[in-house]
Amino acid sequence: MNFIRLIVWKEFTQIRSDPLIIRLIIFPVVLQMFVLGYALTTEVKNTTITFLDRSNTPESVSLVQAIRRNPLFAFAGYAESESDCRRRLDRGDARLALIIPATFARDLSGPQGANVSLIIDGQDANSSNIASGYVNSIITGWSVSFLQKKLESRGLRLRNVLPVEARPVILYNPMLKSTWYMVPALAVVLVTMITALLTGFSIVKEKEAGTLEQLMVTPLSPVHVVLGKIIPYVVIGLFELSAVLAAATLWFGVPFKGNFLTVLLFGLIYMTSSIGIGILVSTIARNAQQVLFMLWFILIFFLFLSGFFLALENMPSWVQKLTYINPLRYFMFILREMFLKGSGFAELWPQGLAMLAIGGVVFGASLLTFQRKVS
Repeated sequence: MNFIRLIVWKEFTQIRSDPLIIRLIIFPVVLQMFVLGYALTTEVKNTTITFLDRSNTPESVSLVQAIRRNPLFAFAGYAESESDCRRRLDRGDARLALIIPATFARDLSGPQGANVSLIIDGQDANSSNIASGYVNSIITGWSVSFLQKKLESRGLRLRNVLPVEARPVILYNPMLKSTWYMVPALAVVLVTMITALLTGFSIVKEKEAGTLEQLMVTPLSPVHVVLGKIIPYVVIGLFELSAVLAAATLWFGVPFKGNFLTVLLFGLIYMTSSIGIGILVSTIARNAQQVLFMLWFILIFFLFLSGFFLALENMPSWVQKLTYINPLRYFMFILREMFLKGSGFAELWPQGLAMLAIGGVVFGASLLTFQRKVS
C-alpha cells in the first residue's frame, strides 16, 4: 500500500509540474462544455421557407402569416412560379417551398377541403422531416382555427363535433428543451475523453522517457505502478464530472433530481472502463500520437453507438446488439435518468452491473497486457 501511495504522490507531482496536462484538464472541458452545450441540439430552427400564393385571398394570406410568424422559420421571400421555387431550393436560398393553389379559398368551403403543396429539400433527412412536421402542425392548427370559426358562425362548437380530443401531458421535460437531454450526456463524453486521454498520455510518457523500465526494476509490481498512476486520474475524473454536472444545473438550468453520491458511485464504476481503455491503448502505443489516434478511433465508435446523437431503438437489430458492450451507453442512460426522472440506485443497478462487468473485463485485460509488455 505504501508503494501505491508513493506512485500516487509522484503522479500528482508530475501533473502539477506539467502545464500541458493542466491545460488539458481545464480548458478543453470548459470550452467544450459551453460551446457544445449550446451547439448540440435536436431542435430545427431558422428553416428558410418561400411561398407561392396563387390564391392571394384573405384565407391564403392568413395561412402564410401563421407560418411566417412562427420563430422556427425564416421567410425567404415570395416565389413567382413553381420553377422559381425549385430554383430557390437549388441555390439553397430556401429549404421549404409552400405552394397554395388558386382555388384554395373556394376549396375550403367544399366537401373535399383544400390542398397545398410542400416542396422539401431532402438532403438532410432528419432536419427536413422535423421542419416539414412543424409546417404540417402549423397548417393543422390553422385548419382547426378556421373550422372553429366556421362552426361558431352556425352556432356550433368544435368540441361537440370532434369525436376524440387528445390532451397530451409531457413528463420530465415539459418544455421539450433539447439541452436538458443533451447536456447530461455531454458530461459522459467529456469525462471519457479526459480520463482515457490523460491515463494513456501518462503511461506512454513514462515509456518515451525510459522511466517505466526503471520503475520495473524496483520492488514495485506492475499492479502497483498501474494503480498508483490511475488513482490521480480517478480523482480528476470525479472532479471533472462534478464540475460538468454543476455547470449543467447552474448554467444550463437542467434540473437534477437524483442523488449526487449515487452519480459519483456510477461514475467510479464507469471509469474502470474509460481508464482501462487508456491503459490498454498506451501499452500498445509507442508514442503520444499513436495514443491519440487509437483513442480517437475507439471513442468515435463508442460515441455513435451510445445513443448520444441517435436513438438506439432506431438502429438495426444487429447494431443494437453491439451497443451492449459499450460502457458509454449505460452511463449516458444513467445520467439522463437521474437528471430528469430522479431515478436512483434501485432503478439503475442493472446498468451499473453491466458497466462493472465491462469495466472488469477491460481493466483486467489492460493489466494483463501491461504486465506482459513490461515483464
